[in-house]
Amino acid sequence: WRSEEETACLAAGVVRETQFLRARAALGGPSVCGASQPFEMSAALGGRIELKPAAMLRCPMIPQVERWIALDVEPAARRHLGASIAEVKVAASYGCRPINHVNGGRLSEHGHANALDVSAFVTSDGRRITVKEGWHGSAEEKAFLRAVHAGACNGFTTVLGPNADTNHR
Repeated sequence: WRSEEETACLAAGVVRETQFLRARAALGGPSVCGASQPFEMSAALGGRIELKPAAMLRCPMIPQVERWIALDVEPAARRHLGASIAEVKVAASYGCRPINHVNGGRLSEHGHANALDVSAFVTSDGRRITVKEGWHGSAEEKAFLRAVHAGACNGFTTVLGPNADTNHR
């Protein structure tokens, strides 16, 4: 299904290269990992919000990440933190590996460039809200992180937060 979904996304033209979204060579090949036409996404919302480091993602992930940042992350930041988001810290995107790095385990969605792990958000006024500390941090940080986590559930099929398991704590 991933191949058909990726082909349909590319054919629909919903994702186009920009200075913040660059097409890259196919990932994988004869292995079980990969994507036909991955993209390196270095910013969202027309470059207004940086992704650092850039995330390597499949075509169908790009509009979902854009939607999540526009409809969930930005409004939650303004509501709970009183500032916009300037940067999303990317902990992981593409990586050919099993779930939770367990040898012999099922392939992670990271192996299909179909996952984005976020470790922190940086606001326009320079504050850094980390998932690790902020999840149990100030009332504002907790409210913000829970709002962006809940919002992610509207567009992504799998959303893991600090309460998911010890690997994501």
